Amino acid sequence: MLKRMIVAAGMAAGLMAGALAPAGAQTVEWRGGSIGGGWYTIVSGAAKLLEDKIPGMTIKAVPGGGAANPVAVQQGQAQLAMSIDIFAAMAASGTGTYQGRPAADKLRMIGQSFGDTPYHFIRAPGQTMDIATLFKEGRNIRFGGANNGATDEIALRWLLAVYGQTYDSLRARGWRFQLAAYGDLAAAYRDGQLDYAFFALGLPGSAVVDMATGRDGEILDIPQDVMDAFKQRHGMGSGVIPAGTYPRFQGTREVKTLVMATTLVTSSDVSEDIVYKITKAICENVAELPRIHGSLKDYRCETAIANRPVPVHPGALRYYRERGWVQG
Repeated sequence: MLKRMIVAAGMAAGLMAGALAPAGAQTVEWRGGSIGGGWYTIVSGAAKLLEDKIPGMTIKAVPGGGAANPVAVQQGQAQLAMSIDIFAAMAASGTGTYQGRPAADKLRMIGQSFGDTPYHFIRAPGQTMDIATLFKEGRNIRFGGANNGATDEIALRWLLAVYGQTYDSLRARGWRFQLAAYGDLAAAYRDGQLDYAFFALGLPGSAVVDMATGRDGEILDIPQDVMDAFKQRHGMGSGVIPAGTYPRFQGTREVKTLVMATTLVTSSDVSEDIVYKITKAICENVAELPRIHGSLKDYRCETAIANRPVPVHPGALRYYRERGWVQG
């Protein structure tokens, strides 16, 4: 599916010949997600907000997708797009999903955390190993993860690699993997068929809530060295699952974890002035963002570029420096 989306983006580039050059544009195309989804809702509402706040600017909200959007920006089809931090990083380096394609060297970011998705590493009752010990020494483990090829299943493979493991190496130690839809994982956990599970869901994740209705357990902290490795290798950030999100699984403690962050990307071809105006308008009206979509309630301009899967656009950087949020 991702490959079809990327190919479609490439074919559409030819149809955009003669489109307004982004460097001097006051008309901006902003790619979101599928119509009816969260990203499309965010982009549609934010486009109207920015048009109201930036005189003379027209922003066209159009459908898109997490994997195809960086390609659309690179090829000049769109001047703004929603993406996921790891997709942006892979597109910029021509790796992973984008293996064999030219690196998206024009890709730049404006900000991050427009609705984040934390990872959940769940340990069933009766299991005692921490994450490092589990992957280094664990035997005969029943492990649950997202469907094969899903973004969080790719992250599971990356997690295994941090510890020098693969599915095959762990199967040789008696491990059994169940890669399935979240609802199926929840049912398997409740029925006592899983010892550990790892996947990403927005908070509170309905599958995790479902797990906790029928069985005790614990959400484990992701070790700092793992989070450092994910940031260095894959451009993925970190964050927390707030205390009390899942009382039965975490009690009153905060859980430190990996976070799949929604990233607003643009192109180096878009002028510094335009990106500065967009960044300024977002940050000066951040209180209005939750009215567009509830997931935007935690967006903070002060930390919007703390993690940088791709370089920050000079226009955005100029605004953040003016506000004192970035030094140098």
